[in-house]
Amino acid sequence: MIKLNSIKKFFSLFMTAVLLFSFGACSKYKSSYKAIGLVRMNTSHSCEASFYSLEGRLVFKLKKTDVGSEGDIYCSVQVDEGEIRLYYDIYGVKQELAHVKAGETLTERRGYVEGGYTVYIIIEAVKGTRGKIVVDLDGAGA
Repeated sequence: MIKLNSIKKFFSLFMTAVLLFSFGACSKYKSSYKAIGLVRMNTSHSCEASFYSLEGRLVFKLKKTDVGSEGDIYCSVQVDEGEIRLYYDIYGVKQELAHVKAGETLTERRGYVEGGYTVYIIIEAVKGTRGKIVVDLDGAGA
């Protein structure tokens, strides 16, 4: 006969293991931001964010699905006021993709990505006002 205390202990240990695994399996980057008028769009290979006001970190998870393909990352960043830093992480190393200050616009191909890998796009905004960010792993632009 199995004791009730043994079942409770087993269930408690099992739930603890499940919780630890689920926390460990989470993304290494977390979004944490304040925004007004934020519109986000995300597909497997591209992302876009338009906003009236943005401060903090906004993270997108993309994947270049064509295994064996490679190419540049297309990015377009514009902000009327404030500052936007755009990063990408493909191999566990966060690298700067773009840095745009008030009134500037940047539209070009930067960075490098291979197919089959997950790519994190990290947007860090310092009091950004009236801005738009577009990133496309296929290099086609928006």
